[in-house]
Amino acid sequence: MGCYEREQAAIAAGTGQRGDAARAYFAELDKTISDEASCLTHRPDYTKTLFAPENDDIYQEFCRYVDQPEPRYFDTIENPMCIEGWTAAEIYRTMIASNPRIVALDAGAIYGTMVTLRTNPALGKKVLEFKPTCYQNGCGNTYRPSGESCT
Repeated sequence: MGCYEREQAAIAAGTGQRGDAARAYFAELDKTISDEASCLTHRPDYTKTLFAPENDDIYQEFCRYVDQPEPRYFDTIENPMCIEGWTAAEIYRTMIASNPRIVALDAGAIYGTMVTLRTNPALGKKVLEFKPTCYQNGCGNTYRPSGESCT
């Protein structure tokens, strides 16, 4: 029995709520974040996205990812789902490779992107195609006293 099934049993017994498996995963991750880095992190409320009943298939795959022994890998999930031509492993590799400022991505970010691809494909693809223009501060092609841009 995996975390999804345990969560469903707890919901049926009246002792749990949807998203408890994910919240436990996030709590586990948050224990590893330093105090300095914790003020820079942001975790969105997934209640209306990843935890929503209409995205149950995505949430089930998220839970299968969480059920893996550490270290966890997106490309070891059996029969991965594909939304708009993207699997979780492809989303992870694309997001990490596209922005060198990203140090780590958790499963919430990956599966949240899958929800976005389902509900708003144009926005999801835009997120995946994002390439920062400036590694200094996102300034793009700005004037510099030396006349050089930061791109």
